[in-house]
Amino acid sequence: MLDLHFAPTPNGWKITIMLEECGLPYNVKLLNIGAGAQFEDDFLALNPNAKMPVLVDHDAEGGALSIAESGAILQYLAEQSGQFLPTDTRSKYRVLQWVHWQMANLGPIGGQVSHFVNYAAEGNEYAKDRYLKEYDRLLAVMNYQLEQSEYLAGDYSIADMASFPWLLPYKRYGFDLAHFPHLKRWYDTLKQRPALRRGVDVGKDLRPSAPPDDATRSMLFGQDSSRYKK
Repeated sequence: MLDLHFAPTPNGWKITIMLEECGLPYNVKLLNIGAGAQFEDDFLALNPNAKMPVLVDHDAEGGALSIAESGAILQYLAEQSGQFLPTDTRSKYRVLQWVHWQMANLGPIGGQVSHFVNYAAEGNEYAKDRYLKEYDRLLAVMNYQLEQSEYLAGDYSIADMASFPWLLPYKRYGFDLAHFPHLKRWYDTLKQRPALRRGVDVGKDLRPSAPPDDATRSMLFGQDSSRYKK
């Protein structure tokens, strides 16, 4: 059985999309990151970085296996299920390079855009503009690639699942996908996939409907090394 330690964010949705696409049974272990559940000892034993998602495969060879980092989880599920990751070397690494691109570029920049658009106090215009411009550039990278192929790495794969959730808030960030026609075609196509829609709906009722209070904001954005000191 698979346990997924999860909160309804783009990194969490990457994994629920993959699990739904593969038709794998799994248990969702909701993690209240606003209340600091990610810093409790039981969770730190799974991921010292105090970030979700974490997948625990209780049926892995040799005993329960826990995997942190969404890119690693996607690759593990693809290899275990034999789906959405080619096995020939050229095609496999074509997919994996786009997974790593998302992990190193679209995710971190999208996260910073979200912070400065949704949470930061006024007076951070340089930082906000910096990240919005880079997000704009990354959308252009995807658009360029998708002019060459239907999906990011040829056939539909974990590369697409990794990137799609980071496009979901584009309107809130002030973007119009009409400026990126190949990206828009890809985005609209993926939105119609029933399994992908089910994956994004996981935790839907737990998404915050109001800005975080000061205690939640501190828990989400105010942590430093003191959190690890006993």
